Amino acid sequence: MTDVKNPSQPDQASQEIFSDTLHSLEKVVDKMESGQLSLEESVALFQQGMDLAQRAEKQLREARQKVEILLGSEVAPMVSDAEED
Repeated sequence: MTDVKNPSQPDQASQEIFSDTLHSLEKVVDKMESGQLSLEESVALFQQGMDLAQRAEKQLREARQKVEILLGSEVAPMVSDAEED
């Protein structure tokens, strides 16, 4: 018997992945805000933070697509910070 997921239930793995990504990003920000890093360390952490932010954004886009599919209609487009400026 195959295990069929209920589409109305959130995907636990996706939630954990997003949560982990967000937690990692918060740790990077905390380290950078400490003021105890060299320039090289700061640049490396900045790059890591950008990578994590892009990953989180991708995860949110994927979740949004799933919601749109479940609703059967298009949801109002999200406005990113870059589009607001």
